[in-house]
Amino acid sequence: MIRIGIIACGVGLTVATGAAALSAQDKSVTAGVYTAAQADRGETAFRSTCASCHAPNRFTDDLFYTSFAGKPLWEMFDVISDTMPEDNPGSLKPQEYADVIAYLLKLNNFPAGQDELPPTKETLSAIRMEKPQR
Repeated sequence: MIRIGIIACGVGLTVATGAAALSAQDKSVTAGVYTAAQADRGETAFRSTCASCHAPNRFTDDLFYTSFAGKPLWEMFDVISDTMPEDNPGSLKPQEYADVIAYLLKLNNFPAGQDELPPTKETLSAIRMEKPQR
């Protein structure tokens, strides 16, 4: 009987630990996942590299939300870094692509936080894009 109790306790602890780990990995862009300074760098990169083809308001419309809302930020990073700029895809440094994404988050009124958005698949895969509440 004691053995069953120990096993049940162990299973419960494992489930609770797994749920806590899942919650920690499931972060939203509403949680301040970039810094204001990073968004400023992203705006500079956007203006010098992207603005000749893309107006900033293109990244605050329904097509943009339909493409990325509910998906991990990694998908946005992957698309942008693989296809942009159109005349030289992948030519920016990974951090510059992350900075541009920070700028896009700022355009959509998502709050800045204390930590920069890193250009890593592991981290970006754990952050979910949301449709802003307007």
